[in-house]
Amino acid sequence: MFVLILSGVVLVAGDELLRMAQGAGVRCGRVIPLLALALLLGTAAFAGPIELAAGAAVVILLLPVVQLLHPDTPQGALTGMAVGVFSVLYLGFTCASLGWLRTMPTDSNTGVKVLLLFMLSIWIGDSGAYYVGKNLGRHRMSPRVSPKKTWEGLAGGIVATFMAAVVFNLLFPLPFAWFHIMAIAGILSVAAPVGDLIESLFKRDTGVKDSSSLIPGHGGLLDRTDSLLFAAPLVLAYLLVSGIIQ
Repeated sequence: MFVLILSGVVLVAGDELLRMAQGAGVRCGRVIPLLALALLLGTAAFAGPIELAAGAAVVILLLPVVQLLHPDTPQGALTGMAVGVFSVLYLGFTCASLGWLRTMPTDSNTGVKVLLLFMLSIWIGDSGAYYVGKNLGRHRMSPRVSPKKTWEGLAGGIVATFMAAVVFNLLFPLPFAWFHIMAIAGILSVAAPVGDLIESLFKRDTGVKDSSSLIPGHGGLLDRTDSLLFAAPLVLAYLLVSGIIQ
């Protein structure tokens, strides 16, 4: 159920990203890339990493061929192909990784706890960064990409992320050492803000404030999932390399 809901959310986020590109004058389709993304997510849900890699290869070969059907070919073909392929692969790979955080642990309860630790740490860290940055922020991190983000806010977010991970593991202990909990918190404290900045880069390039107006006052689903998606492959990689999940 979680993977199904997540896939639906990411498909909407993918549509938002493609609409942003089209609004900026990029000649890219939406229907075919979204179908390719749905196929990739389905492959990840019912198969595994090897099959996902095969699906990614198909996407890389198929979408440039589809671009030949665009009525304005060859004008804007390279940009259109790049946006389409990137959107499918980026969202497909990160969404699959987030889903696997829930499904790869052999014990279902561990999968639930890993997912909750991941999501709550990011959300609480983001809230810490917002409140510290709003009240104490003086030094901007990236004025041209995200003017409101400050180094003070980043520090507040890092502290909040570690605190959230510690409290969560005290209340709902995970079956691995504290060292791994701190390592996951360290990854999240850096990866989540970077994911947010990357989506801000997309928005600045396409000249929009939010990815969409789907959620009043909060933008679109791409705005709400940028940190989660970017951080998921890094945390999953750590869990696999460290042998916590196989």
